[in-house]
Amino acid sequence: MNNRTSFSLIANLFLLLFLGVVDNQMISPLLPLIQKSFGVDVTTVGALVVAYSIAAACSALLSGALSDHYGRKAFLVSAAIGFAVFSLLTHWAYSFAVLLVLRFLVGLCAGTISTCTIALASDTFPYEIRGRAIGTISSAYFAALILGVPIGSLAADRFEWRTIFPALALVALLIAVTNAIFLPPRKIQAKAADSDLLRTRLKSFMRFFSKSDLLASVVMAFFVSGGIVGLITYIGVWLNTAYQIPIRWVGIIFLLSGVVSLVGAPLGGVLSDRWGKRRVSMISCVLLAVAILLIPMLHWGVALFAVFGLVSLGAAFRQGPITALITELVDEKERGAFVALRNISSQLGIASAAFLGGILYQTWGYTAVAILCSGFTLVVVWLLAQFIQEPHLEHHSVVSGPVGSR
Repeated sequence: MNNRTSFSLIANLFLLLFLGVVDNQMISPLLPLIQKSFGVDVTTVGALVVAYSIAAACSALLSGALSDHYGRKAFLVSAAIGFAVFSLLTHWAYSFAVLLVLRFLVGLCAGTISTCTIALASDTFPYEIRGRAIGTISSAYFAALILGVPIGSLAADRFEWRTIFPALALVALLIAVTNAIFLPPRKIQAKAADSDLLRTRLKSFMRFFSKSDLLASVVMAFFVSGGIVGLITYIGVWLNTAYQIPIRWVGIIFLLSGVVSLVGAPLGGVLSDRWGKRRVSMISCVLLAVAILLIPMLHWGVALFAVFGLVSLGAAFRQGPITALITELVDEKERGAFVALRNISSQLGIASAAFLGGILYQTWGYTAVAILCSGFTLVVVWLLAQFIQEPHLEHHSVVSGPVGSR
């Protein structure tokens, strides 16, 4: 693959992932405004995150398995268009029930984007450089913190939270057009007949559950995502309630931490390619677990900003290494299904952490949420240590041909 093709693919996948992530992360600083707008409690408004996550899990299963057979591009472009339509409709959601349904539909599109983006990147880049490639693409998570969340927070604070979603719809439509033009078609597997597709996918899923390292990777996704999203979901409510911090300042916290993460994600990928993806992942998770516990112990000020920056750094450093590591555990023809299964586990982790976090926050406060999320993160360390080994490249096939060459 030449540098121009590689850059074009990374740029397009970055934009797609950015689209899904900015929408999901923007909900955290908007939750207090949505709560007041509809007059619901914290647990009820947290259902928006739960519905989104369940929808993303459902769509991941379908899109991952089918994209192994039919290719990733059609799913990615269609999901971006659907994302634009449902985001636009959110502007007119004047009841909480309607908003909940629309967040579910957006989640369906976001789950497809997340699954097919990572699967396509893993198909294309060799394991030796996959850490830095996926680390760069995954920096979209943190670019969303820098650009989308602060801008959305400031706009919602000054105007009204519904105004965010038409703008997001326009961005989604532009990204859909860009990817329709520039993203190369890539048909992963054409051997199995359409009639055999379901049976083939079921066999794949059974094999994923029968091998300890693959099963551990699926379970690990639950705790990776739940640990960080559970923490972030209620930080806006906590700061607004405990310290009367305006929503625009919550956006600034996300902005500063996003800058740290935007640098950390590619750097973590580069270091993991050099030092080992498993090792860098474990160190990052330990750092993250400790930093999470410190957050509720601090008051509003520089120290809180610094520790939240450490949280962002730990989360960013592990993103590329963990994804690169686990995608090498399966063959390319099953990778979409495996990424889908991990994304389902990831979304269930988010939904569980959001649900439990809402109950814990309402009962014992934000400290209980932090303990839960730190515990989730330490489980990831244990799973990596016990069940996952760094692949030996001489025993693994490597995808190194140009995009669309297969």
